[in-house]
Amino acid sequence: MAAAKGNKYAEKWTVEKARELSQKALEAVSEDCYFIASIAEKCEIYRELFFYLMDKFNDDEEVFNTIKRMYNKCESIIWDKSANGEMDKTIGIFALKSLHGLMETSKLITDQKINNIEQATDEELDQEIENLK
Repeated sequence: MAAAKGNKYAEKWTVEKARELSQKALEAVSEDCYFIASIAEKCEIYRELFFYLMDKFNDDEEVFNTIKRMYNKCESIIWDKSANGEMDKTIGIFALKSLHGLMETSKLITDQKINNIEQATDEELDQEIENLK
């Protein structure tokens, strides 16, 4: 049987542990380690845990700010390496978009059209097919 909603009995992340991890992650960022997945690997965690901890301890300035500083430090290294040619610009753009949750405009338009098509009536779909011919 699943635990009741809001059950925190199995919660292992305390603010102290979150502070230690966030500091360890910040210290792991270097000129040779600046991708979030690489930092998570060094910390022996999964990268989504950073988001979880920022959300869980959003009122703890040390946890929240340390993780944000880690992200900023990664972003800064990626910007610098892309700008001075040490990193392929395509990889730099991809990494920066990933950090900010951005995507190509064409992807947004395609997703929007797919959503519109899924909600379209048969008549609207027939008309769209005619327009494409």
